[in-house]
Amino acid sequence: MTDKKLIELEYNENIAVLRFNRPGVHNSVNEQVMEEWEKHLDTIEADHKIRAIIITGAGSRTFSAGGDLRYFESLKTYDACFAMSKRMQAILERLIYGKRVVIGAVNGQALGGGCEILTACHFRIAASHATFGLRQAPNGLITGWGGGKRLFKLIGKSASLKLLLTGETIDVSEAIRIGLIDKSVEPDALMRSAIDMADRINKNAQVSVEVFLKLAEKLEFDDRKTVVKYETESFAELLMGDYFRDAVKKFIHVN
Repeated sequence: MTDKKLIELEYNENIAVLRFNRPGVHNSVNEQVMEEWEKHLDTIEADHKIRAIIITGAGSRTFSAGGDLRYFESLKTYDACFAMSKRMQAILERLIYGKRVVIGAVNGQALGGGCEILTACHFRIAASHATFGLRQAPNGLITGWGGGKRLFKLIGKSASLKLLLTGETIDVSEAIRIGLIDKSVEPDALMRSAIDMADRINKNAQVSVEVFLKLAEKLEFDDRKTVVKYETESFAELLMGDYFRDAVKKFIHVN
């Protein structure tokens, strides 16, 4: 099942694949892309069978170059710029703070906002030729989609500042070294690798996956006592849950 638009939505069993489909403009994001992205997320979030999301780009050259510069140039007021920033932040927060695991499959260069999108993924797998660069500072900007905060949390202060302040482009090996990317594969193995990771996660209890994702979110925003309370209460609830009880019965029966 495929919806061929500026962002394609495909299904691989219980995995939703979102593919940026603007290779002629480096899979950049404009207002229409944001609108389609929001609609696709509405569809995915309403479908309880979908357990994971993979985000990638069309073609082999670019994952995403971030914001469409022609669209950015059309934003003539502070309010318009602010609204666009908040809209994209909301989209990306639906990924990183949602109930489904999100995997970035980086098929080519990820530049500027493209790297910000990657920071909203729980895991990031890259083709061996992919490159990465946060080009905001050379263009008189900073991260506008919440990616600065997420980058600092993901790879630390020093590595983040080096990328942000220099605007340099790095290759896959360096991206893995600093923790921006989890692993690299050959281009023809990229989607299979992302699907395999999603499948391994999806074999586990969805309720456990959702609690771990929520725990990671709470760790970012809540105080220590609140986080510990949530983890303890969730453990006790799941210990009494049907999934664990059935698993115990199966184990006892086999052994």
